[in-house]
Amino acid sequence: MSSLPQAFAHAAGWRFGAGPFRLAVRADGFEAAEQQPCAAEAAVVLDLAGELLDALAAVGLDVDAPWQWLETQSDDPAGLAQARWQGLAAEARLALPWAALHALPKAPDVPGLLWEPVAAECVLARWSLTDDDVAALEPGGLLLLEAPAAPRLRARAEPVGAGEPPWQLVARWDQPLALEVVLGWHATPPAAPVACQLIHTAQPESVRARGRLLPWGSGQALLIEAV
Repeated sequence: MSSLPQAFAHAAGWRFGAGPFRLAVRADGFEAAEQQPCAAEAAVVLDLAGELLDALAAVGLDVDAPWQWLETQSDDPAGLAQARWQGLAAEARLALPWAALHALPKAPDVPGLLWEPVAAECVLARWSLTDDDVAALEPGGLLLLEAPAAPRLRARAEPVGAGEPPWQLVARWDQPLALEVVLGWHATPPAAPVACQLIHTAQPESVRARGRLLPWGSGQALLIEAV
């Protein structure tokens, strides 16, 4: 795997979409920002990234929908994993759903592809708390875990699965982690931070309470230190 020139981080390139997948491609001689773009040129640019698309299909990351040129500049859909790719005739930024990556049993072998580190958290517990339960949270109080903590890594950008309890206890790393670590493809993840945050999945960046886990009877409890 190889890194891409830093300049590409500031260039939109030619943008394409295929279902939830997104691709921004830049190639010498085809600068979308400096000339009136057209569909014919877009097709040539996409063909220059063909080695990437073929490699993705070979490792099980093919998409059902055909790739389409996106004439308008817009942000990628939220909650996508990001990677950068360097090929022989083009370079690209790839954005794809986390579900597609979780379906892979191991890291995909795609030459020139470099996965971007991600903000990550360790999910320790889940609850279906009532409004009264939440209102009763206070410093020094305890919130009992329904079962011993079963840590599970995830990227903070990942969408929460349907049916998951909305209140969750997480421990967040200050620095991004390698995507390969978060997905469990290889390498041992670092120990989870001691500090924990109680969040609601509808507003994951709004922390309702902070604290740390401690033994409680035959199980565990969250000792609330701040609300």
